[in-house]
Parts: sequence; C-alpha cells; structure tokens
Amino acid sequence: MLFIAGAVALLASRATAQQSCTCRCTIDDCFRVLAGTSPFPSHATVSDCRSFLWTRSTVAATTITETISPTTVAATSTSGTVPAGSVTATAIPAYAAAACSNAAAYSSACKCIGITAGGTTYIHLESTTTTIIIPAATPDTSCGSAGLEVAIYDNPYTTFTPPDYPEFSPEHFKNAAPYGTDKTNALGIHSDTEMNNPHGFTPATAAVYVLNYRGFFYSPNTTTYTFRLSDADDYAGFWTGSKAQTGWARANEDGESTFRAPADPPVVAQIQVALAAGEYTPLRIIYANRGGAGKYTFEVFDSAGFSYVQYGVASPYLVSHSCLDPNEAPPYAGSFGEES
Repeated sequence: MLFIAGAVALLASRATAQQSCTCRCTIDDCFRVLAGTSPFPSHATVSDCRSFLWTRSTVAATTITETISPTTVAATSTSGTVPAGSVTATAIPAYAAAACSNAAAYSSACKCIGITAGGTTYIHLESTTTTIIIPAATPDTSCGSAGLEVAIYDNPYTTFTPPDYPEFSPEHFKNAAPYGTDKTNALGIHSDTEMNNPHGFTPATAAVYVLNYRGFFYSPNTTTYTFRLSDADDYAGFWTGSKAQTGWARANEDGESTFRAPADPPVVAQIQVALAAGEYTPLRIIYANRGGAGKYTFEVFDSAGFSYVQYGVASPYLVSHSCLDPNEAPPYAGSFGEES
C-alpha cells in the first residue's frame, strides 16, 4: 500500500513539474500514455500535442530566379506540398486513442505535460526555383557544326535571257550529284580568286558552276534581323525557315538577285525576320555562274545596324546544326543530291 501511494505521489509531482497551466490534472491512463516512463515526455508526444492544441500556419514560399548558361542542365521547379492557410489538428494520435476517450481528455493530458494551448506552428513552404536560360552570344560548335554545308555542281544552264535568267532552275540541284562538298562560315564572292576557286573548290569547268549552301543562322539577340542578297552575277537566291530545308524552289524564294549591266543598279532582295535569342533559323543560298566574272553578296544585320554575316568576315552565327539540342536544329535530311 505504501508503494502504491508513493508511485501516485511521484506521478503527481511529475505532472506538476511538467505542466505550465493552472488546470487540475487527472492522473489517468491518458495522462500516463503521454507522460511515459522518462522524466520528460518524448519529442514525438510533445509535437503531437502541439499539433492538436496549436494552430498550424503555412508561410508562402519565396521565389528564387536563377540564370544559367545554355550548357547547364536546366533545373526543375519545386514547391512545398503542405497546404497553405491556418489549420488545427483534430485527430488523437493512434497510440493515445485507446487511453484518451475524447478530445477533451487528450487536450487535458497534453496541458498536464506542459503544452500550453493557443500557440502557432509556422510551416514554411519550400522555395520555388525559376530557371531562366540565357542564350549564348554565339552557338556551341563543339560537335563540329561551325559553318554552313556547301556543295559545288556543274551548271547546265549556260543560256542567259535578260534580265532575270529565267532558264535557271534551283530545284534541279535537289537530285543533281555535286562533285565537291565542304563547310564555310564566310559568304560572298567578290574577287577573281574567290570566283575561280570558291571556298577552295576547283570548278570542273572554269567559272561555270553552282554553289548550294545549307544550314542555320543562330540569332544571339531577340530583335529584327534583315537578310539581304545583292549584286549577283549571274544568279543568287535564298530561302529561310522550313522551306529552306525541304520544298525549296525558285517560285518560293525569299529573294533573288541576278546579273545587271554595269550601268544598271544591282538587284537587291531582302526580308526582315523577328527572331528570339538562341533561335536557329534554317537558311539556304544557291549561287550560279555560267562563265566569265562572277559575284554575289549576302548579309545579315539587325535593326541597330550590327552585322552578323558580312562579306570578308567569318561569321560564328552560321552553323550546320545545333550541338546542344539536335531536335531543335538537326542536320539537314538527305545528303546533297538526295534532297526533296
């Protein structure tokens, strides 16, 4: 009997030490489950009581914006899964449900182990990361993509009817076999050396040949670009967009320039295209000479007058395909001579 009385006294003293309220504590099974056998209740028990007695308030997530280079793998955005707003738990934990008959009993026992009602638990949602990819100033050419592909062919169209050389058919060269292929990031022919050995080729017939260029223009800035073709002798035409890849024909050119007598002004053809930074625009140019002198000029510049492609300068913005994202700008389908 003395032992039982001492145990009750011990529990009562622990209850008095642990509580911070002025309520009358009932030393029952509910209290004993929460108090446990250690001098202090477990962390899990305290946490459960706070969840039951306190209001839980979620704090809105912060947003972090980071910028990365295009060679960095883009991070995915994450956010917290805790619902926003203020809520209070209403379920008695499973380990105490049998001993604590109702919410009032559980709440009383929680108070008797020192958990004061009326507090607030603040839950901070995970921050959300927004990743912005900053396009590179020049395209990645580490996979050998620098420059447009170029092929040289015999030119069967040696008759020229002024003023526009109607005999010439660019689409003939979709299935014509070239006798040389290479790459170049320099466009335009002005000098005799360039005309006689364009891009290092030796024409099968001097000054009688066709050049077929294909690839992409990489736009480093979001702006409006002008594609300009001029001063051709005998013919030059260009195509942009999907028709530069397939379906190109003289009837759907974006522009062409043909030979004019020295006393006449050269023919200039141009289009303006609004492009986003980091965009790859398909581009095709076909140049033809039927003998004698030959020349053409192709340029790309923006609304501020900055040049991206100009005669006499190797352009880093001309590529055969994208190294970073082959799906965005894949190599052209079909070899030269096997195009559609």
